[in-house]
Amino acid sequence: MKNTFLGILAMLFFSYQASADSPLTSTEFYKAYEKLPIIQLAGDSNGLLTKELIKYLADKDNPTDVKIALINRLGWNIKGKKNASILIKYLKSKYSFNTTAELKAGLSTSDLICIAYLKSMDNYFDTKEALTFATAAQAKEPKSYTINIIRSLIKAQDYVYKSYCQVFKIVDEVRSDEKLTIDFNKEASDIIFEYIDGYKKYCKNETSKVN
Repeated sequence: MKNTFLGILAMLFFSYQASADSPLTSTEFYKAYEKLPIIQLAGDSNGLLTKELIKYLADKDNPTDVKIALINRLGWNIKGKKNASILIKYLKSKYSFNTTAELKAGLSTSDLICIAYLKSMDNYFDTKEALTFATAAQAKEPKSYTINIIRSLIKAQDYVYKSYCQVFKIVDEVRSDEKLTIDFNKEASDIIFEYIDGYKKYCKNETSKVN
């Protein structure tokens, strides 16, 4: 009985470790922004959106990369969170949107990528809907490095249990695109690739292109 209990604990521990080791959960790039008061405030919020944080995310005058760093600082939880729903409710009320379609069509690029990133961090086991918001953001501002790097992390998350090589290629494709406008902190980008580059070794036997 004791051995069975210990075995279950071990399985849960390794399952947690595997879940935590992924593009979305292992790239703590907020550290490049941590001197900013708003990032420090996010660090004191127990991972949940507060009224002040919501207003910051919804303010069109605040830089998108800092908003993204704020969300990164909120982090993830294996039990899931509802931060995206909170922001969506706020934005629907602010702009009088009734449907998700209206939301995607009417919101700014910054709003869309924030929703996308929040959704992916709320539930990193299922990032399909998050990717649709990120793709909508990319369509509105295709040359933004910030938009593209976050979209790539969301997209790569779906390949963690399929192909480590694809995880690398999906994110590396953004780094290699010289046409993008660099609107993201270089140190933050370095933090992302310090982790992502660990997947490159798995491409030795894979020659397929990014899907």
